[in-house]
Amino acid sequence: MKEFKTVDIDYMAKILHKTRRTLEVDVSRRPESLPPRLNIPKSRKVLWLESDVLDWLKKHRSVI
Repeated sequence: MKEFKTVDIDYMAKILHKTRRTLEVDVSRRPESLPPRLNIPKSRKVLWLESDVLDWLKKHRSVI
């Protein structure tokens, strides 16, 4: 079975150079501005698959 690594909001804040509070607001008000997050039943924990985050970052880089 393949193992999936998850990342939390603190990890996301660090790699996106945003505050935790800014990301909390984005999660609730602008989820489209972030990578797709996991929806775990009966949990309010905000998590992403690391692979989704890396793919999302690659799609949003600019080549000059």
